[in-house]
Amino acid sequence: MIDFASELNEQQYEGVRAIDGPVLVLAGAGSGKTRMLTYKLAYLVYEVGVPPYSILAVTFTNKAAREMRQRVEQLLGVNLSNAWVGTFHSMCGKILRKSGETIGIPRDFVIYDADDSVQLVKEVISDFGLDPRSLEPKKIAHAISALKRKLISPDEFLERAKTPAERTIAKIYARYDELLRKAKAVDFDDMISLVVRMFRTRSEIRQRYSEEFQYILVDEFQDTNESQFAFLRELTRAHQNITVVGDDDQSIYSWRGAQLRNILDFPKYYPGCKIIRLEKNYRSTAHILETASVVIAHNRMRHAKRLYTTAPAGERVKLVRAPDDYAEARYVVQRIEDLMDGGIPAGEIAVLYRINALSRLFEQELRQRGIPYVVVGGVGFYERAEIKDILAYIRLLVNPADDVSLRRIINTPRRGIGATTVQAIAELAESAGVSMYEVISSGEPLPIRPKQRKSIEAFVELIEDLKTDIDNVLPSVLIQEIVERTGYVRQLMEEDSIQARARIENIGQLVAAAQEFESQSDEPTILNFLGSVTLMTDVDRWKKGEDVVNLMTIHAAKGLEFEAVFVVGLELGVFPLTRALQDDEQLEEERRLFYVALTRAKRFATVTYTIQRSRFGSVEELGRSPFIDELPQDKLDVVDLVPEGSIVFRSVEYARPREEVYDTGYSPGIVVWHPFFGKGVVMEVRGAGERTIVTVDFPNFGRKKLVAKFAKLKIVKEA
Repeated sequence: MIDFASELNEQQYEGVRAIDGPVLVLAGAGSGKTRMLTYKLAYLVYEVGVPPYSILAVTFTNKAAREMRQRVEQLLGVNLSNAWVGTFHSMCGKILRKSGETIGIPRDFVIYDADDSVQLVKEVISDFGLDPRSLEPKKIAHAISALKRKLISPDEFLERAKTPAERTIAKIYARYDELLRKAKAVDFDDMISLVVRMFRTRSEIRQRYSEEFQYILVDEFQDTNESQFAFLRELTRAHQNITVVGDDDQSIYSWRGAQLRNILDFPKYYPGCKIIRLEKNYRSTAHILETASVVIAHNRMRHAKRLYTTAPAGERVKLVRAPDDYAEARYVVQRIEDLMDGGIPAGEIAVLYRINALSRLFEQELRQRGIPYVVVGGVGFYERAEIKDILAYIRLLVNPADDVSLRRIINTPRRGIGATTVQAIAELAESAGVSMYEVISSGEPLPIRPKQRKSIEAFVELIEDLKTDIDNVLPSVLIQEIVERTGYVRQLMEEDSIQARARIENIGQLVAAAQEFESQSDEPTILNFLGSVTLMTDVDRWKKGEDVVNLMTIHAAKGLEFEAVFVVGLELGVFPLTRALQDDEQLEEERRLFYVALTRAKRFATVTYTIQRSRFGSVEELGRSPFIDELPQDKLDVVDLVPEGSIVFRSVEYARPREEVYDTGYSPGIVVWHPFFGKGVVMEVRGAGERTIVTVDFPNFGRKKLVAKFAKLKIVKEA
């Protein structure tokens, strides 16, 4: 016997009982939306008598679908194997397998993932004789994906194309789809867009499924894109028994096609829909909830709602100003230790950041203090592909017999050395009993095509040049030399994607890590640096499932909750990102991210920002995030770690220098060259000796503050 009225609050119970017609449930953070949706599914089966197979419950993750099914089965005490509970892709995939032949899709179709799609785009570019260097396959694949999410066919896009570039993409798109069909394949976006197309062109099929699914339940509706909403609208043509649950204040996925207007305009698409607000928060203390609510109220694109809680006021939100990112990490980890000493389990503590690159110093500080941690929803800093690539170069330089490192970098960045060529080299090395590098550097002719032979010769020449003076060069200088000589960052810059920019940021953090090692080590050699990195990546001593501190991006934290949360890096250009400062809609999404971060906290919330942050081997003064000023200042506990009247570099306080040029060789007006930023003009020189900071204006990157000792600037032209 399920007592729905007593097990739910008034608003949740109202949402459960509203079964006829369209229902929009605006569920604030921590308001029990999953509970309401689960109970509604159980209510339809238990109280209304709807067969489970006549209910379609759509989630955004397989994990959420499994949990929903399991909870309903526990409530009802029956097996729901015949219920349609799953993600948009899995549900549409089932429909496509059952009925796709009506639009030419065979039942035994295969599904191409994102990597498969990129490879197929490469094949099309090659078939057309186009230049893959000017047509980045990944960018083209992303463009095709976006078009499919918007239900725009190749022919429709060709009609709309206004530029040669758009016409080229349309041509590639058409051929790409042709090859998909030839391979009896669909990509991820096809799984939804093809079902929508089938429903729109075969009304009898749409009618059959619309009648089969008497009730439709949708979780996380604020994350739906255009094709997903179109799928739902087609299914509800025969009836409008649809309940969508979501929170417009937590819509944070526009970069993958989510449309905020779906939830904002739901009442327009479904006139007369019932709107229910879940506003009682069961997660956070009153102070945390009030602070988050004040911030999100600055957004204009949202449904009005006011969360409340009956929980105690609790501690105020802490706002911490740190002199630099090193001090920020030390403060946060010290606070983590204090919380753990006070009885808070490590697993109930999370450090949240906007970009992955910020995790490094927190990882480093946690390691040094022996506090176990895990990077959730991603990999540790030293396990990221771009970091492993650069370290593989260093390892090969130190140890040419390292075949694993050679295999990783011989075609990274791309040099036209394919897997067949690498395998041939490996077989030669095995038969001769030598390393792969010895084979390619021996000078003996290789049994491969001339083009590949030339690429390998160029690779060997690069490695031999980098090995020169390997015993005397500093790690940070070697890293920058590798990046420059290989064109690694240059290729990422040409890609110009969010992912590429994040990888560039991570490489800059690796330079900063090497410089930190050099400043602290008595023997800052390459071998010692590699040894220190090896120790820092050895986290396997902590068993899986052990209680560990969580490090993650805010996107990864959505839907989770912790006793204590640290939201770090609240600076301009970091959080919010620079591009959001020029666009109101993007800025509102960044603010929603901040809201999501704060509302992950149950009892303790801390927000931090720095005066200076190390990036790309330089020290930047970014300015604090506008979200800091939106916090209710009279409700905060402010912790200021910056000594008044001083400036700080890496937490070492020193008096403000005299306005004069010191004997460093640099002075205002001099043109210099930097391995990362290229050519720039010296604007200011401050400090003395090892603490000399040079401000340089780089045309493509803006002004950067560089530590003269580490910057390795080359003077191009005197003032």
